[in-house]
Amino acid sequence: MLPSRFVLLDALPKLPNGKVDRKRLPAVELTHDGRAAGAQVYQPPGTADEFQLVQIWRDLLGVDKIGITDSFFDLGGNSLSAVQMMARVRETFGTSLSLRQLFEKPTVSALAQMLDVSRSGIAATAPSERSMAPSALIEEALLPADIVPVAFTPGQPAAPYNRVLLTGGTGYTGAFLLRELLDRSQACIDVLVRAADAEQANLRIRQNMAEYGLWRDADAARLHGIAADIGRPWFGLDRASYSALAESVDLVIHNGALSNYAQSYWQLKPVNVLGTLEVLRFACHSRTKPVHHISSLAVFPVLNGEHHYSEGPLHSPEHVLGGYQQTKWVADRLVAQAGERGLPVCIYRPGQICGSQSSGAASSDTFLNAVIKGCIQAEAALPFDITLEMVPVDFCAAAVAHVALNGQHHGRTFHLTGARRLHWQDVIDMIRDCGFPLRDLSYKDWYRAVVGAVERGEDNELAKYLMLFAEHEPSADVGQTGAALSFDTSQLDAALSGSGIHCKPLDSAMMATYLDYFRRTGFLKPVPAL
Repeated sequence: MLPSRFVLLDALPKLPNGKVDRKRLPAVELTHDGRAAGAQVYQPPGTADEFQLVQIWRDLLGVDKIGITDSFFDLGGNSLSAVQMMARVRETFGTSLSLRQLFEKPTVSALAQMLDVSRSGIAATAPSERSMAPSALIEEALLPADIVPVAFTPGQPAAPYNRVLLTGGTGYTGAFLLRELLDRSQACIDVLVRAADAEQANLRIRQNMAEYGLWRDADAARLHGIAADIGRPWFGLDRASYSALAESVDLVIHNGALSNYAQSYWQLKPVNVLGTLEVLRFACHSRTKPVHHISSLAVFPVLNGEHHYSEGPLHSPEHVLGGYQQTKWVADRLVAQAGERGLPVCIYRPGQICGSQSSGAASSDTFLNAVIKGCIQAEAALPFDITLEMVPVDFCAAAVAHVALNGQHHGRTFHLTGARRLHWQDVIDMIRDCGFPLRDLSYKDWYRAVVGAVERGEDNELAKYLMLFAEHEPSADVGQTGAALSFDTSQLDAALSGSGIHCKPLDSAMMATYLDYFRRTGFLKPVPAL
């Protein structure tokens, strides 16, 4: 779903209210047939199947000239129209195709080949294109030779830190991290933000914290937004500004990442992998600065049965599937290697981050909450035999801030788990306890209920994630049926001892605070009246 053409601008044209002035955006250069210059050469349909598929696309997308190698999404398609298109394909050809394969190969040519395979009765066994082979991941996780900390000199940063650099400060977890860093220290905090200038960067920080009830006017004196891009060399800054920042910062907390489970390794790599490399380079520039990296428990293989993982280095990426999971595995390994070269590092691996245990404030933009909302909208429970670690965002933020600002635990890895391991059925039961009626269906009937709703044009939060669900079972990217993972937390427990930081167990009462928050913000509709 990447655009076929990019136009680079120094800044986006703005309206007086600060929004983008779309009318002043430069037009994309087009060829004589109305296609973007540099796009693939037009290839007309050549078989009966291809002609019929092109006609279906024309009807849905309102585009006249469609080639068999054109991407459905480049032509204006989205998750909803993709589901509706596949319904038309089923009606026209009398066979069901994999929605997941469409998202990976979204062309008429690929669909026609899928139809041939479906008619042959041979099951398609191609691996998910969101994932990389283990051998390729191992190569991706080799730390470049230029990332080496400078030799220790007097004046190297030590706690208490005066200046902290935070990435990912305009996200959900980032808002709570900022609140904890501000409350637990006197440090000034520089926040790297994708923005046109410092003014816009500061506005984004302020609005993000305010969304979750975390902003205080006094924060402005200690927060400094920096218009930057962690995925670009030098963070996209000029050399003088970069060097000055590297000289002034005492501590780096790297929370910046894209967490879209539906995207491929290559789509997520620029931020999740290359961004991590740039953070490590920054930490080694001018003077050595400790790096605290927010990884994920998703870096571990999800296998059937009971498996226990220690707070230690990662080894084989075998059975680590999905673009997000694999980019986090690579980033985790890169940070660990930098630590082996002498850079002071800590790695934090949280589970599925959920709402605040104190306020109920929760993000609507997570895969987990999309599944919860999708089930509520379909009034049907997803049947899935899997365990998960749901961890309150404010607990995660407090734990990271406490350990990072303490400055005494470099070289260690910490697992941030929930107070108790949950089975997915526990989550379903808590939602029901909150008054939402969820039918018990077989997986196949649940899938048909959700897909059918989307095909009819009904709103369902899972529409954008349906490529992660096949007709007979969820994708391996989502998890392995029967998986029951557990995680060592002895190092985290020792680091938090005496801090007063505790993770509360998620129960029906806490789930009610999350769902109430979603109702207040409009993410969920009220519980239907009996």
